[in-house]
Amino acid sequence: MITQEWETEINKCARCGKCRSVCPVFIETGNESMVARGRISLADALRNGEIFHTELLRDYLLSCKKCLRCSSICPSGVDYDFIIQTMLDDLANHLGIWLIPRIIFRLFLTRRWLFNLILKTAITFQQLIPLKRQGTMRHLPFMFMGGRWIPPLAKKSVLNKYRNTKKVKHPKMRVGFYVGCLINYVYTDIADAVIEVLNHFGTEVVIPRKQLCCGIPARSLGDAKTARRLAETNITVFEKANVDFIITACATCGRTLKRDYHRILGDHSLKFTDKVYDISEFIEKYFPYATKPLNTKITYHDPCHLYWGQNISKQPRDILRRSAEFQEMENPERCCGGGGVFNLLHYDLSLKIGEYKATAIEQSGAEMVATGCPGCRLQIEDLLAARGSEIKCTHTIQILRDALLKASPVKACARPREAEGNVF
Repeated sequence: MITQEWETEINKCARCGKCRSVCPVFIETGNESMVARGRISLADALRNGEIFHTELLRDYLLSCKKCLRCSSICPSGVDYDFIIQTMLDDLANHLGIWLIPRIIFRLFLTRRWLFNLILKTAITFQQLIPLKRQGTMRHLPFMFMGGRWIPPLAKKSVLNKYRNTKKVKHPKMRVGFYVGCLINYVYTDIADAVIEVLNHFGTEVVIPRKQLCCGIPARSLGDAKTARRLAETNITVFEKANVDFIITACATCGRTLKRDYHRILGDHSLKFTDKVYDISEFIEKYFPYATKPLNTKITYHDPCHLYWGQNISKQPRDILRRSAEFQEMENPERCCGGGGVFNLLHYDLSLKIGEYKATAIEQSGAEMVATGCPGCRLQIEDLLAARGSEIKCTHTIQILRDALLKASPVKACARPREAEGNVF
């Protein structure tokens, strides 16, 4: 697991501490062990036998948001994400993976029908458990985690709703839509907008039903075996779909498909990864279009895995400027505090990080905030709900859909209502 490449990256670090100025976790904690330089020092100590594989070390590693901000500012070009991921994989080999995540990753994520079953159970729980805060819904695994705002699971998932490809007369191209978990089970309204917009542009959208989780939750905890299995399945599924491009509307999924799959599977994955586009990137590259801008003030939050992970920031802004009254917030690229496993393990810290973002959104004077990641949307909605804010959070593609098709912005961009029918 520990390789010469890993040691080379460690040796690149000059210990200058520039990462301290941008790390969202360090800014809030001031803990040297919770910043890139400190964690690289831990990696060096592990290499030299000065420390050992412990749960405390794993906790320090999992306190990293993997926002990629440190790598973008590093004067030595250290691939920090590679260093940390290698350590997490190594720790998993020595200490094992925690029981509950291991069961979820290896039993449920790799078996869609079983994952659907547990989420169907979660829908029942969320209907039975009383609400403690307006807008708060409970569902697994969040039902025992206090007063966070959790949107309801959709009664009809994207993969079930779009069983059949909607035919387009004389399609210009045929694209595969990688849905991801949050969009599939919670924010189905994002998928609706993606399909409507691409169909409007004369593009046929295929949603392979056998696609699985991108694997980032398993990879984040060092479960390389499950991450590889998920990656192989997704590549096989989309190769069989015979599509020209693969589109995603999730910043984290997009970054995982584009970069991590090559890291996991090597050059075998290039035929797949070269086809992957974020929806805003894809639209701005391939389609000229005219809109009727909405009379709505919109601001934009840059997801870390879109801005730092894929170098995509201009495209969503171009879309929003043509679709509404766009106004920039202060430091829009600053992390919102979300982030999958980090948010689950360090929820209080994620709220502290997110306070700056919530304030910036409110001070922008916007009626809505758009973003390109359902994970960021989840976090921002939680932050705004805690403040009792009336500002809605939506996805960039939904704003474009409304401007293109003259839909009602309030109805289209409100927090999702549960769809009719059975999810699974």
